[in-house]
Amino acid sequence: MNNLSPSPEKIENPKTQPINADVLNLLKSKGKKENPPEVEQAKNRLKKILQQFGIPPEKVVQAGKYAKEGLFDPKKYQMAINVALKEGILTPDQVPKGPGIDRKLLASAISAGKLAQMIIDEGKA
Repeated sequence: MNNLSPSPEKIENPKTQPINADVLNLLKSKGKKENPPEVEQAKNRLKKILQQFGIPPEKVVQAGKYAKEGLFDPKKYQMAINVALKEGILTPDQVPKGPGIDRKLLASAISAGKLAQMIIDEGKA
């Protein structure tokens, strides 16, 4: 069995050991995992939209939770659409017209909910 942990001699004096760049970045960020640039861009776009239309991120988080439930329960799908309409997240012309569940719309709502939660968490930090 291959033991990849360092020997005690290598960790006794960390000042003399080279530090992996990933470990150094992790130490600098105090353990916080950085998001990929695409996630940061999407989060920033959502933040601007929320500010522009005066939508609290908490409402988007809640709509995302309803969307997740609607993805698995057709009865809750309509409730998710109604919540999004009520909260001003969807306009009547954006409501899916066809039969069945619009999974792409729900996936977008779930993603927006997760991004909104990140925005909320940033404000608490």
